[in-house]
Amino acid sequence: MTMSEMWPQLRPLCRRLALLGWASSAAGMAAGLAVAIASGTRLSPTMSSMQLTAAVCTAVSVTAFVTAAALQPRIAAAPPGDAGLRLESGPELPATIQSLLLGSLALLAGAVAFACAGLVLRGGPSAQSVAFCQVFLLGAAASGFTFMLFSRVSAGGRRN
Repeated sequence: MTMSEMWPQLRPLCRRLALLGWASSAAGMAAGLAVAIASGTRLSPTMSSMQLTAAVCTAVSVTAFVTAAALQPRIAAAPPGDAGLRLESGPELPATIQSLLLGSLALLAGAVAFACAGLVLRGGPSAQSVAFCQVFLLGAAASGFTFMLFSRVSAGGRRN
């Protein structure tokens, strides 16, 4: 089952919240990358506002995804005699959904690496290490919360 096959199973409000989460994630990553790439050793007022924009986008994204996942009910398993929705092969999630979780963990590892690198620096974390950490955390959050949302409507996300 692909994400495009699961998309219609989401509630309309959850779809809108997920779109808001993805859009704000993209905006936050773009702002964070602008800070990470274009800033020097000190942040200019423009770069400070870009970093604030990235932080606000992170908050909007996480709030939208958490709300969407909380509002989306799990698909109930079919009664034993029903040929409709049934678990065929146990609690396995589709590969597309599993890859979101794996991607989230990889991005989280990147965020931890940049955070540790920033802590080791003599002058403390630089603007670049903070911005890269923020970009990786935002990517991990977007991927992880997308996993949570789609696992609620996938075959493996159902509970008996």
